[in-house]
Amino acid sequence: MAEQTHALTVWRTEHSLLTLEDLASAVGLHPELVDVFVRYQLVEPTVHTGSCALFPTSSVERLNRILRLRHDLGVNLAGVAVILEMMERVERLQTELRQWRERSGQRER
Repeated sequence: MAEQTHALTVWRTEHSLLTLEDLASAVGLHPELVDVFVRYQLVEPTVHTGSCALFPTSSVERLNRILRLRHDLGVNLAGVAVILEMMERVERLQTELRQWRERSGQRER
């Protein structure tokens, strides 16, 4: 069993994945609060290994956004979900627009 735990630790370290406890520690939260955010699907693990959920390092930034929305603006969890979805949509559209402009600029030359 210790060998499996070690192998999992090495694998998640190589793939820059965090356990729920690591994620909570990285943003200074109690793991139970992070678990609430997971249940509301505000933060989602990328890998489930039995009883262990693993999160990408980008979840740290996402949790910080959630905390800013909650504490600075007083947004409830349902509102946080909507705002995060809209922010991600805007970011995707900005990326698409930038790519479109780059392609259009290359055609004009």
